[in-house]
Amino acid sequence: MNNSRKIWEKPWDYTEGFIVAGGIALAGTLLQFPLGNINPVDFGSPVNIIIGALFVAGLLCCHFLLKGNYIVGWLSSVRSTLPALLVMLLFIVILGLTPQFTIYEPQEHLPGNIFSRMGWYRMTTSWTFVFLCFYMLTILGFTLLKKARKLQSWRRLGFYLNHLGLFIALLGGLLGSGDLQRFTMTVAEGNTEWRAQDASGNIRELPVAIELDTFKIEEYPPKLVVIDNRTGKILPENRPESYMFEAIGKTTQLNGNTIELLEYIPQAAIVRDSVFTNVVPMPMDGAATALKVRVTNPSLKEPVEGWVSNGSYMFPYQVLYIDEATSVAMPVQEVKKYTSQVTVFTKAGHTEKAGIEVNKPLSMEDWIIYQYSYDESMGKYSKTSVFELVRDPWLKVVYTGIFMLLAGALFLFIAGPRK
Repeated sequence: MNNSRKIWEKPWDYTEGFIVAGGIALAGTLLQFPLGNINPVDFGSPVNIIIGALFVAGLLCCHFLLKGNYIVGWLSSVRSTLPALLVMLLFIVILGLTPQFTIYEPQEHLPGNIFSRMGWYRMTTSWTFVFLCFYMLTILGFTLLKKARKLQSWRRLGFYLNHLGLFIALLGGLLGSGDLQRFTMTVAEGNTEWRAQDASGNIRELPVAIELDTFKIEEYPPKLVVIDNRTGKILPENRPESYMFEAIGKTTQLNGNTIELLEYIPQAAIVRDSVFTNVVPMPMDGAATALKVRVTNPSLKEPVEGWVSNGSYMFPYQVLYIDEATSVAMPVQEVKKYTSQVTVFTKAGHTEKAGIEVNKPLSMEDWIIYQYSYDESMGKYSKTSVFELVRDPWLKVVYTGIFMLLAGALFLFIAGPRK
């Protein structure tokens, strides 16, 4: 009877599946302690290509030379697949619940606990995760080869597209991490730059150059808050309140204070001495946003009136003291959008003009150029843009696998179940 079956007694069941998957995870963890995380750069081209070729060749050899082998047959069964998926899912959940750091982040920046040594804070480059991925690929490969041995109905096309697509996407993602290149490039307005910095801080000359034609930042309207003079925290601390400017003459309530908006100068110069503060319009770079407000509350004998500004790289910020404990302040305005109008040149002779924004990158040849940052010390007057340039030669392989997965799902939907 099945109830009296001993472990490793054939036919193997889910128990053996969990033991094998768990054993592979344990082997990866034991390697993790002495070796630390895998550095993908060590497995760049041609090492990754050789590993991929040997892995696929190994699957084919085992399939054709060990046709009757019980282990090869069991690895293509649901009794090995389901435990492997569940163990893999466990580590994916751990990945989602723990903060993740890049391989270039110094070890001292990671939490100093046992989980750090196990590679959980750099999960995708841990030996455990990589071993489990290759175990999943082994199961996928043997399953595909097993089904391909016999002539199948045309309805099996969806199965092949799904499984082969997943195999290609997963293998391409694993092997391609070694060839992934990521750089940051800082370009001043009106200049052309082709030198970039890698994650280690090394300067590299790239086969792509960027000329920054213009750089523009759009900001949201200014906000007003009431702050604690001692701590600088927005009040009330348990539920901070703020008001976004709409128009002159408006009135708002902040932390029990009635605040009336009297004047608004979007580009102002703030001139002050030990006694007086004077705010005048100044439509030029370096100007600050300023609002004149009147504050009243039951504890004040008379309204408090004055200017509030978030300052700029040229002028300091300005607050309006309500009393000894609180003040009206204007936080730094939030950025709505920043856009770089660029001309991109490649070593191959291609030229393209484009606007690059956050979440709107430019793809050119093998490069993807993202809007990364700007000179935050200059704020909205920044004339410098920072780009992130990414080159991933394996991305097309991964996309091919994903498109095959989608095609397989669409085929299964159209073909429908067998009647």
